[in-house]
Amino acid sequence: MDPIRVLVVDDEESVVDVLRSLIGSDPSLRLVGTAHDAEGGIALTSEERPDVILMDVRMPGGGGVRAVREITKRYPEARVVALSAHEDEDTRIRMIGAGARDYVPKSESTDTILEAIHRAAGGARKARRPRVHRLRASDQRKEEQRARVERALESGSVTTVFQPIVDVRTGDVVGVEAQPQVSMLPSRPFDAWIGDAEAVDLLPQLELAALRAALTALPALPEPVFLEVEVSPATIRAPRFQRAIREAWAGRVVFALSELSAPGADIGAALEPIRARGVRIALADVGAGLGGLEHLVALWPEFVRLDRGITDDIHLDGTRHAVVAAVTGWATKGGAEVIAEGVTSLSQLDELTGLGVRLAQGDRLGLPRHLAHPTDRGIGMWTSRDPDGSVEDDAAIDHAGV
Repeated sequence: MDPIRVLVVDDEESVVDVLRSLIGSDPSLRLVGTAHDAEGGIALTSEERPDVILMDVRMPGGGGVRAVREITKRYPEARVVALSAHEDEDTRIRMIGAGARDYVPKSESTDTILEAIHRAAGGARKARRPRVHRLRASDQRKEEQRARVERALESGSVTTVFQPIVDVRTGDVVGVEAQPQVSMLPSRPFDAWIGDAEAVDLLPQLELAALRAALTALPALPEPVFLEVEVSPATIRAPRFQRAIREAWAGRVVFALSELSAPGADIGAALEPIRARGVRIALADVGAGLGGLEHLVALWPEFVRLDRGITDDIHLDGTRHAVVAAVTGWATKGGAEVIAEGVTSLSQLDELTGLGVRLAQGDRLGLPRHLAHPTDRGIGMWTSRDPDGSVEDDAAIDHAGV
C-alpha cells in the first residue's frame, strides 16, 4: 500500500525537525510538507490532502483550534492529531471539539506519537504498525516531568536570549523581548518545559526562574530600554511570584500576557498590585481571535503585540490590513503602543508603518542573541543596517558586544 502521507504544522522549528526525523524513521510514513502557523496549515492541507495532520495547539494565526476547525469543515475526511506541550483537560476538549481525532502531549514517547499517526490513518486503511501499549502510567509520567523540571531549576539551566524591539522611525532599540531556554540535553522548545511544569504545578517556579535569568540583562540595557518577559496568568496570580517583584527594577519591565482564558476582570485584579509597583503590561497574540480583543478592552495594556499571523503578508491582504488598522486605532485612543511581530520584509514594514505602527520586531530588525556586559559596549549595532535596509552581518554585531 502507499505510505501514509503526513503533514506537520508547528511553529517551533526544533519540534518540526524532531517530527521530520521521526516520520522518516518509519518506512510506512511519508512527510508531505510542514507549516508554521494556522493559515499555512490550512493552505497546505488544501494543496496536499494529507492522510494525517500533526497539529500544534499553540501557534500564530489563531492557534490549532482555529486551524482544526477550518480544516475539518472544508475537508471532513481530514484526520488531525493534536500535539501540545500542555496536558490540561480544557485544551484537549477544545481540540477534540474542533475536530481533532486524537490528542498527544509532546512529552509522550515517540512510539506513542507514531501510534497516534497510524491510529488516525486507520479510518481509511489498515494500520501498518501494531498498537504500542503505553509503558508508563500517568503518575509515572508526571514523576518524570517533575524530575525534569526540578533538575532544570536546581542546576540553574534556565537561560535567556533577547530579541530587540525597534522604533521603526528612528531604528533605535526601545526594548528587548526575553526568550527563555533550558540548556539541558536533549534540547526541547521552552513550550515543552512550560507544559511539563504546568502538569506538575511547578509553572510559577519555572517562570520565576526565567524572569530572574532575564533580569541579568538589565545592566546591559541603557535606560529607558525596557525588558519584556512573557508570564502566564496562573503565574501572575501566584503569591510567590507577586512577592518577587521589586520596585528597583519593576519600572523597566513589561510582562507580556498570552493564552488568557479567564475573563479580563479576573486577571485584571491580579495585575493591580503589580502595576502599582511600576510594571507595565503587554497583551500578546492580539488579532488572532476575539478573545484577544476582549482582553484588550478589559485590561487597557500599555503595549499590544500584533500576532505574526496578522502581520504576515499584510501588504498583500486587505483583511489583515483592516484588523491592524482597527487595533492601532484603539491603541492610539487608549494610549498604548503597538508592537508588530514577525517583520521579515521592507514591504511588510512599510505597510505597518503606514498604519501607524511605531514598534516592530522580527528577523529583519534583529535576531535573538545573548546580551553581554558592560553597558558601554552598548546595543546600538544590533539594528545597524546597510543602505538597503538589511541587518549587518554577525561579525559586526558580535563586535558590538551583542
